[in-house]
Amino acid sequence: MLKLFYKLSLLCLILLSATVLYQKHTYAYHTLVHVDPLPHTKILMTEDKYADAQEYLSYFIQFDYVQQMPEAQPLLDKIKEKRTSLSYRSTKIAEGISTGTSDELSGQISAIGSDFFLIGDLRDLAIEGEHYYHNEKVDSVLVSLSTIGLVATVSTFFTFGGSSVAKSGVSALKMGHKSNLIPAWLSLHVVKEAKSIRKTKKLSSIKPLFKSLDTLRKEVGLKDALKLLSRTNNMKELQGMTKLSKRYGKESLTLVDISKKKLLTHADTFNQYNKSTVKAASTYGVHGFGQLLKGGEKHFIKTTKRMKAYAKVGYKGEVWKVLLWLMKHLNDTILILILSLTSLLLLPFKSVKRFF
Repeated sequence: MLKLFYKLSLLCLILLSATVLYQKHTYAYHTLVHVDPLPHTKILMTEDKYADAQEYLSYFIQFDYVQQMPEAQPLLDKIKEKRTSLSYRSTKIAEGISTGTSDELSGQISAIGSDFFLIGDLRDLAIEGEHYYHNEKVDSVLVSLSTIGLVATVSTFFTFGGSSVAKSGVSALKMGHKSNLIPAWLSLHVVKEAKSIRKTKKLSSIKPLFKSLDTLRKEVGLKDALKLLSRTNNMKELQGMTKLSKRYGKESLTLVDISKKKLLTHADTFNQYNKSTVKAASTYGVHGFGQLLKGGEKHFIKTTKRMKAYAKVGYKGEVWKVLLWLMKHLNDTILILILSLTSLLLLPFKSVKRFF
């Protein structure tokens, strides 16, 4: 009886090791862990980034597993209440007028309004002129944008609003620059184009940039448009972001950030998949996008369905939790070693002795 129990134990160990090894490499279940949005939301709140906090949590709360979190909805309600308070909105409006930056729509409107009606361009040129006069560092990007802004203002007047896209584009870029959201490649591009515009008084060379930025703004809003812009490395990526925003709308920024830009760099592949599948992958973080890329849509859907089924095995899914722990913490060498030793121990003692 003891001998039978011994052999059955070894067989179970072999079966368990083989199962863990197979599942680890075929489906990689251990990498697919749902993102908990609450910790990051709370961090954003402590940084006074309530607009970002609401956007982030609002994205995840559409999924069942987040809706089942008792703290999720009350936290979202608390954020909304804060953003609608009079004191908060007044602070953001004042911030937009005085600094030309804001993470809230009310502050952005006041910031862009001052730039659109010439005040902002003259203000920034005066500030940088004073820096130059006192031999202090001059912000060449801000000077370049203000120069383009002045030309755009004159063009808008004489073309009866024909250059308004350029004017609003300048205002948006100035806000982005003051918020450190303008990437290095774009700063160089703006400085270069400003020199040309100063001579020719024509905006044609920079219009493709403003057109892409205007499309982004219409699809995702100004705040997210600038943040998506900051994630780009060249004009090609900016155009890619524009296409991406047309598909994912206001969820674009969250998806790009969760995927660590995989959604942009592998856009051709992800565009072949159903949008709901891409969003399902996002709930597992960057590993979800990795699994979707690696195995394709059908494989990913099959994997997640199996995970839901396995999670019901045993008391409250405890068996599945043990398997996930083993997949995560046991490397291939240990699993192969366990398989080899247990297989060897199943052999008759004489065969083992002859082997050694």
